[in-house]
Amino acid sequence: MNQEDLRVRRTQNDIQLGFIKMLQHKPFSNITINDICTAGMVGRSTFYHHYPDKYALLDALVTQEAAKFDQLLATRMVGIQQDQLLINLYQGLAQDADRITTLLDVHTRSVDLNQRYLASLKDHLDHLWPQISLDVPREFILDFYAHSALMAISWALKHGHEDQIATFMNQMTKNVLNG
Repeated sequence: MNQEDLRVRRTQNDIQLGFIKMLQHKPFSNITINDICTAGMVGRSTFYHHYPDKYALLDALVTQEAAKFDQLLATRMVGIQQDQLLINLYQGLAQDADRITTLLDVHTRSVDLNQRYLASLKDHLDHLWPQISLDVPREFILDFYAHSALMAISWALKHGHEDQIATFMNQMTKNVLNG
């Protein structure tokens, strides 16, 4: 990596950290570019060199976190009933817990990490669907599992207790899927 690439990455990181810091104190709709620049200690022209507006910055962060989540699910989602699965997922997300929990609370019409995570969870469960046979509509199970898993992930990232939450979620899933 050359010096230019490193400076660009550092600047983008400063902007992103400043944005997350602001989201923890103000609603997205009330945040200005000046707020982000002040919190990230960058100039306005520097911000605009990297992002056209705060919506593009939000989209970049959500896309980045959604891709990491998909990658974690793809490598971890071998079997839905493995007790270590959720713990591994929590551990994979823990390094970005502040960023993730902050972004999960931001909802715009076009960018929503919550919706991206739900879609990923449904998609990954859908691939396991042939292993599951229940007398309720498929979409209900997909929605139920995705919302329950997302709530557990979000709660564990905010409050800890990953082992207990994972054990509870796995037991609940086993009970639901096994009747």
